[in-house]
Amino acid sequence: MALEERLKQRLLGGAVLVALIVVFVPMLIDDPVETQIVSDHTIPAKPPIKERAAVQIVPQTKSEKSTPSKVTPRVEPKRVPVSKPVPEATPRPQSKPKPKPKPKSEVPAAKGKSSPTAWMIQVASLTNEQNAQKLVARLRKADLPAQMERVKLDGKQHYRVRVGPEVDHRLAEKMLAKIKKTFKLYPKLMRYPE
Repeated sequence: MALEERLKQRLLGGAVLVALIVVFVPMLIDDPVETQIVSDHTIPAKPPIKERAAVQIVPQTKSEKSTPSKVTPRVEPKRVPVSKPVPEATPRPQSKPKPKPKPKSEVPAAKGKSSPTAWMIQVASLTNEQNAQKLVARLRKADLPAQMERVKLDGKQHYRVRVGPEVDHRLAEKMLAKIKKTFKLYPKLMRYPE
């Protein structure tokens, strides 16, 4: 009985291996269509090779040859360039110019330096208009350029209380510190316009 059990296990193992080979070997041999890379770039035409002009050597005449009794400096033979017709260059196909990347509009300013953008301090965002107006009045009493903005957030009416805009970053930070100290609020310094 143990012999039959071993035979069954071997046959079952062989059948599993054959099934795995039948399933996975075609996947390994054939490339799926999704992984094939198709390039839309064209290779430019090969530039023409500049050929050197052929040099023809003109032999010296008898009158130019020196006599053996006299020693004269050696004169090189005259070379006359022979021109060959140059094949016409085929025009390269015009490719579309690549669009230039857009420069980033926001450049973080170094701390303590003024930048060409302005700064806005968001003091609070309230749902009650009267409370927002009171806060604006208190901020203006403290010589801060406060304003109120109506905004709909998640279908609800909100009133943003803001101070600014201010071009000088250092001055905006001073106003931020003044609001924190005087009004015990946690304002947020933001770029303007957002």
